[in-house]
Parts: sequence; C-alpha cells; structure tokens
Amino acid sequence: MKKSKVVRKIFSLAVTSSLLFSLVTGVTGAGVPKAMAASTEATRFLQLYDQLKDPASGYFSPEGIPYHSVETLMSEAPDYGHMTTSEAYSYWMWLEALYGYYTDDWSKLEEAWDNMETYIIPVNEGDGKEEQPTMSYYNPNSPATYAAEYNQPDKYPSQLSGQYAAGKDPLDAELKATYGNNQTYLMHWLLDVDNWYGYGNLLNPNHTATYVNTFQRGEQESVWEAVPHPSQDDKSFGKAGEGFMSLFTKESNAPAAQWRYTNATDADARAIQAMYWAKEFGYDNEEYLEKAAKMGDYLRYGMYDKYFQQIGSAADGTPAAGTGKDAAHYLLAWYTAWGGGLGSSGSGNWAWRIGASHAHQGYQNVVAAYALSDDDDALVPESPTAATDWSTSLKRMLEFYTWLQSDEGAIAGGATNSYDGAYKAYPSGTSTFYGMAYDDAPVYHDPPSNNWFGMQAWPVERIAELYYILASNGDTSSENFQMAKQIMENWIDWSMDYAFADSRPVTDSEGYYLDEQGNRVLGGNDPEIATVSAPGEFWIPSNLEWQGQPDSWNGFGNFDGNSNLHVVTKNPGQDAGVLGSYIKALTFFAAGTKAENGSYTSLGSEASQLAKDLLDAAWGYNDGVGITTTEPRGDYYRYFTKEIYFPAGWTGTFGQGNTIPGNNTVPSDPAKGGNGVYASYTDVRPDIKNDTSWSYLENKYNTSWNPATQQWENGAPEFTYHRFWSQVDMATAYAEYDRLINGGGGGPVEPTAPKAPTNLKATAGDAEVVLTWSKSSGADDYTVKRAEVSGGPYTEIATVTENAYTDDSVTNDTTYYYVVSASNEVGVSPDSAEVSATPTEAPTPVDGDLIVQYRTNDTNPTDNQIRAQFRVVNNGDEAISLSDVKLRYYYTIDGDKAQEFHCDYAAIGSGNVSGAFVKVNPAVAGADYYIEISFGAGAGTLAPGADSGEIQVRINKSDWTNYSESDDFSYDATKTSYTDWEKVPAYQNGTLVWGLEP
Repeated sequence: MKKSKVVRKIFSLAVTSSLLFSLVTGVTGAGVPKAMAASTEATRFLQLYDQLKDPASGYFSPEGIPYHSVETLMSEAPDYGHMTTSEAYSYWMWLEALYGYYTDDWSKLEEAWDNMETYIIPVNEGDGKEEQPTMSYYNPNSPATYAAEYNQPDKYPSQLSGQYAAGKDPLDAELKATYGNNQTYLMHWLLDVDNWYGYGNLLNPNHTATYVNTFQRGEQESVWEAVPHPSQDDKSFGKAGEGFMSLFTKESNAPAAQWRYTNATDADARAIQAMYWAKEFGYDNEEYLEKAAKMGDYLRYGMYDKYFQQIGSAADGTPAAGTGKDAAHYLLAWYTAWGGGLGSSGSGNWAWRIGASHAHQGYQNVVAAYALSDDDDALVPESPTAATDWSTSLKRMLEFYTWLQSDEGAIAGGATNSYDGAYKAYPSGTSTFYGMAYDDAPVYHDPPSNNWFGMQAWPVERIAELYYILASNGDTSSENFQMAKQIMENWIDWSMDYAFADSRPVTDSEGYYLDEQGNRVLGGNDPEIATVSAPGEFWIPSNLEWQGQPDSWNGFGNFDGNSNLHVVTKNPGQDAGVLGSYIKALTFFAAGTKAENGSYTSLGSEASQLAKDLLDAAWGYNDGVGITTTEPRGDYYRYFTKEIYFPAGWTGTFGQGNTIPGNNTVPSDPAKGGNGVYASYTDVRPDIKNDTSWSYLENKYNTSWNPATQQWENGAPEFTYHRFWSQVDMATAYAEYDRLINGGGGGPVEPTAPKAPTNLKATAGDAEVVLTWSKSSGADDYTVKRAEVSGGPYTEIATVTENAYTDDSVTNDTTYYYVVSASNEVGVSPDSAEVSATPTEAPTPVDGDLIVQYRTNDTNPTDNQIRAQFRVVNNGDEAISLSDVKLRYYYTIDGDKAQEFHCDYAAIGSGNVSGAFVKVNPAVAGADYYIEISFGAGAGTLAPGADSGEIQVRINKSDWTNYSESDDFSYDATKTSYTDWEKVPAYQNGTLVWGLEP
C-alpha cells in the first residue's frame, strides 16, 4: 500500500530541510558550499527532487527506469503510461546535473547514465549481450533500400523498390576507426518498461524492459492508428512467417527476422546538453563526459537525408545520391534508424542505416551543438570531422530558427529534403532553406506537429541558454550571437503577451483569445488580451495556427523579417511541463540580458518577473507527488473507434495473446487508398481493459460521448497525470531561476579538494586483498593505506590513479584494515570508511569430468535481482544424465525475505530447470544462502564432450529489495563470457564432483 500524499509530502519536506541545512552550514563535504542561504526556489527544487525519487511516488520501475508517467491509462506519444522514452532519460540527466550542482553529489548523475546505457542504448555494455548483433556487416556504400512514405497508413506496406539508389554513408569508416566498431551509441526512443505488450526482450532476456516501436506508416499515423511491435522481431509474434514487418514494407520474399532501432535526435541532444551543464558546474569525470561526446559523434547521423541523397537535389523530383557530406543538412532530423538480420549464419549477416529527410524546429539543440564543437570543451567527440560538423550545425540551426520566425515571433515548422516523403518536385513558389522545402507541419499531421506550444518552449529555451552562454563568455559580436539574441527578443516579446500568472485570459468557445472589446485576437504585435482575476492560477498557450510561409533563405545578412508568415495563438492551458520549459526560457533570457549589458534590459526584467510569478503560482498545484493539473481528454473517445488499419488477409498474434486485428473490425475507407479493415485500440491492446481507470473511462464514454455530434455532451473524461519529464521540467525551472536570478552559487565552481572515496570494498583472496572504490569527482590519484589494528595507525602502501588496487604483500590468516584518500592539486580528501579483510589459503577445488562454466551480465552488484548464466560441460568418456546433477550458487541475501526463482532461458528447455533456496546455517564468508539448481528428466543427457547450452537464471526477493553481491561467494562481475568457475560447485547423485564450497 502506498503512503498517503500527505505522509509523502511531510517526508519530502523533512528530507529537503535536512539537505538545505547542510547547504547553509556547508557540512555536505570538503567543497565550499554553493549558497549560504537557501532561497524559496532552491528549497522547492530539492522538494520536487525528493518527490521524484521517493519510491512511493511511483516514477521509477523495479529496474530503476523512469516511467513516462506514474499513471498507466494514457495515450499520447507513448500509448501506455508505463512505457518510457529516450526523452524521459534525457530529462533524468538534467535533473541529476542540477542535483549535483546543489550537493556536489555526482553519483546520481552517473547512476542515471549507467541505467540509460544498460536499458535504452542497445549496445553490449559489458553484459555479454549483443543488441546490435550484425552491425559489423553494414555496407556504408549501400546503406538501405528505398521505400516511399505515404500520407495515409492505409497505403502501407510500402514497396522496397530501390527506385532511388542510396548515397554513401561518410561517417561509418571514421566511427569504426575511432571506436573500433560501428555499433551506434544512441538511445532507441521507446521502451515497454514492464513488458506490458508481452513481447519480451529477445536479445537480452534478463531485462524486463523491452525495445518496441509504434509509428511506421507516414505522416497521418497517430498513436491511435499505430500497431505496437517488437524492435527485435524473430517472427514469434505478428503474422506467421512474416512477423510485423509486412505491415510496413513489402518485398518479393517473406521478410527476414531482424532487429531495428529508431533514435529521437532531440533526446540524445538533451542528454548531451545536461552533461555540458554538469561540466560547467564542476563535474569532471572524464569517463562519462567521453560517453556523452561519443553519443554526440553518432548523433551526426541525424544530420543526414534518409537515403543519403544530396540536399536540395530533389527540388525537381530527381534526387541525386550523395557521395559524402553533400547529403548532410546539418540539422537534427526527426530520427535516425538502423538495424540488421537475426537469422543464422549468412542469412542474417546484413545491416542497414538511414537518416531522415524531415527537420522540425522543435528538435534542434544549439547548446548540444555548441558543446560538441567547442575546441576547449571536454565534450568534443573523438572522430576527426565531428567538431567541424557540429560547428557547421550550430550556425545552421540558428539560421533555421531565424528563417522560421514569424512576423509575431513564434517559430514555424521546419523543412524537408523529400517532399511528400517521396522526393517529389516542390510545388511552384515553395520557400526553401539550403535547398530544402518549407513544411509547416513536418513528420506528423494528427495533430499537426507544430501546433503545440511545447514545440516552441522546448527549443527556444535552448536558444536562451546559448544566448546566456555567449553573453557570459563575452561573445556579443559574432553572427551566431546576433541571431540568438534576435530570435530570443522577438520570441519573448510575443510569448509574454499570452502568458499569465494570477489571472485568467478570456477566450471564446473555440479557444481564441479575446481582447477587451470581445474580438478574437488573430495575430499581430503587442495584443491586449482581456483577463479576469484568478489568484494562484497560471495560463500559457496550448496551440497555434499558421498562415503563409517564410521567405526563401539567403543568409542572415539579407534577412529582413517574415512579413508573409503569421501565427494565431490559441487555447490557454495549464501544461506543467511546458510551463517549466517556458519559465527556463524566460529565466535564461533575462540572465542573458544582464550578462550582455551589466543589468537587465526592460524586456529582461519583465521576463524575470513573469518567471517568478509563474513559479509561485505553479507551487500551489503540488499535490505531494508533483506539480500537476486536471486535464480534460477530449481525444479519448478514440480508445473506442476503429482506426488501426490492417491490409486484407493480414492476421497475426499480439504480445498480449490476442489475435489481431481480430473479428470485431470494420471495412477500411477506400478513399484513404487501402483495402483492408480497421480495428480499435482495445482490439489490439485488450489488457488496457484491466487498468484501474478503465471502468471510469468506459462509463464516461457510454454516458457522455455522442458519435453523431462527435461531442462529449456531459463533459470529457478528466485525468491527473504525473509525467516524469513534466516534473523534471518544473523542478529544473526552480533550480535555474535560483541559480541565474537569485545568484544561488551561479556559474562554474572553483576547484576544491576531492571528497573522501566511498564504497570501499575489500575482497580477500589467497595471499592477496583486492580493493575497489567509487571514483571521487576531481581526484587525480588515490593513496591506499593499511594497518593491522582497526583505526590505525595506517601506513601508505600505494598511490594509484585508478579506483582499484590489489595488495599482494599480505600474509594469509592475518586481518588487515584499509582506508583510501583522494587528492588533486588543491588538496587531499579525508580518509574513506575503514574496511577489513583476512586473506586465507584457497581450498583445492574438486576437478572432475563435469565442469560448470559461468558468466553474468549483472555488473551492478546492488540491484534487486541476481542474474547468472551457466553451461554444464561433460569432459568425461560416458554420458551423464542431467537429472542426476545439481548446481549450487552461493550468495548473501542481505535482508531475509521470501525469494523467487526464474529460469529465463535454457537451451534444454526452461521448464526442465528448477531452483530451491537453502539457508546456510551457520553463515559463512560470502554466503548465507544458496540456490540449488536441478534438472528434470526432460533435460536429457550430456554425451561425452557435449555441453548443456546456455542456462539463464534469475532470483529476486518478493518485495524487490536490493541484494549486495560484491562479497557473494559465487558472484564475479568480471566474468562476462563463459569461464570455468569453481565457485559454482556441482554434485552428481549427491556427491561433489566439481568446484568448492565456501
């Protein structure tokens, strides 16, 4: 049972008060405290941080992954609240960067990056699982086969025609040379965190979180029309022999089993942006900064046309294949994607890669581009052309925004290098940008992609950051600065006309703002919006309407505004996440005016005051779990309508066990170009009916929705959502206001002596003790000290630069005590906590004909599951019946609770593998429990020289509390490939025949 909101809120306040006291008194560590007094905004940031990290709030999964939303009944970009996105991960980085700023505790940032690398960057992160198994077969001279995009899902699958030969990929060779392989270090955009769809993680079955995808069928396919499918498709689901691929693309033969991932470029750029600010705040762990730089290296694929066609070459309908960087538009496109085969031997040895032809203004990130191109920055990628590419991209993005800024100040949609998704000739009079065609709603049309105000606040906030960065660095004359400043002044002036704190704007029934005379405000500069007093409320725009197009781009020096491009601002709303981003835009702009001029300009002062007023109003909406408002969801009638297209004759299996499209379908609309049927959300995803909120929605639909009028006649259903990204946007808005406006320790910190190393561990061996500890931020080296009496005096025995040391100058059966300190040019840290170890002579293991090989992908020793993989090998001359064999894995339970055993996979059949928990009494070093693994008769026999194949097991406590595996007898995180391992003993008919016991 969850704590009540009141209890959670009191707990949060208590924790935050303690932390703030530490900040005020400077007792958090050796560093200089960042503030001598905590402002209201700093207090609220830390309170929101506590709410987000409180397990009772429900923002994180058992694997530590941030959910898209605490609530589950939701359909927007993710169609279920307990999905997650790369966007959520990138916001998590931002949250922890600012937490590190206030506390000097950077471990949380590193833990977040580690989790991201484990679960949503599909690489082998050291767990032995190849999640891009055939990428090495990729041919950069033939990246992918062309298939057209269409304006309706009904026109799919699209023929893989190869009508336009793909150009050459100019990045692959240098990425291979730089990193030793070409496995893409980017996030896949969508995870089924709890495996709600039911597909399972094929390439990493020890993970519950599963790579999935939805949108595949053109600009009109909304979340209501998409078919969720696995990103690792071995054809176990979907249509027999075809999987899900035949819904999207058509070829002469049955589609091959394959893996495929899609990256949302804005999310990875935001993660890099967060690491830039962490570095500016004093974070200096090169290991993680280099990972962010590597992500930026691969993110350059977002700069390329989908099929590597030359930019602008298709204006007349005849695209030309690119030969290198002539296929780069240097913007961040909507996505990149890559994939390959899952078949055996030669049939699966292939891979492909695409960029994207459509660039949306909402995805550009000038801060990431700045960080990745600054020669003095630790985030410059290692590839030889990366810094130049990002420098070009930075200017190109600023030009892009200048080109797209309407006469009023809002930013219009974007541009495409593939008109209508098929490289069609541009209509006469189409405005262009470096040869690309203007598109008022790039990528998706249901609803139009540039109508949401969030697509204004997100990217322009980043331009405000760049304006502040450049002004703070004294760069106030460059063309980049002039563009950033002009964009910001125009946008801030426009947006503040439609944003209100403590008052409510007056609108008509269709959401148009009204002036004092009751007339609709349909654009124009400096409109006077009618308002009514509403203390404690905040209101910002929700939607925009667009008219006209920009002038064709001919350079900043020739730009004189867009008198033919206009915006109508509509629908005041209370989107907390967008509010947070908007407040940060106001805040950075205000701080930028002061950095440039020495004091706030008039517009900067107004922006600062509005940011403060909005922050104060927003706090009144904090319900103890986060800042949120009640949302009417008028679109939720679409849960019940038949909209999901399936071609005639296509039938298959969904992961939840149901047949799709099922029998409850309606014929498709021939006018949309297809021949098939439509199914509903619930036909495809029947488990949504088990959601605790479903009965409310269904009753509301039955009693309020009128299909004839298409209206909710008794009110639309209302939901309160706690979206993770929204809460982080609000939390960081408080932090940035405190940092930039209140002067809460603002700017990079002065170097300080490092803090004492933490998590010191000592593992005793035979005539040796292995020491490991966590890195201390800012440390140049570490001094290891030893004593033979607890508490010292200690003798210095080594100085090392890494966070590990093996002491081999010890005598067995003697207890040694260790501490470690860290140092840099400023000074030396206090000693770490003391640990002890007693080396002993290793017993001689039994070495017989039966051998147990072990590996693990569980390189995090403090998570809530123990994962191990085994192979049993028969090196003897006679067959062995596996039913006569038992294995024992010894460990410490770290809090005695009921436990659960799982066999996630076994080549001999997971149903033939069972486990029994046995308590070791009395406990011994490294073990107070073991799991005894047995095999049923169906496991068969091992012939001489044969092995059992892989056996993957996993255990957890019933309450999912963590284990601490570092000192477990049978655990070895370094064994990521199969190795003979005597610490997993084997028994045949009850007799020890392999290994040793603790």
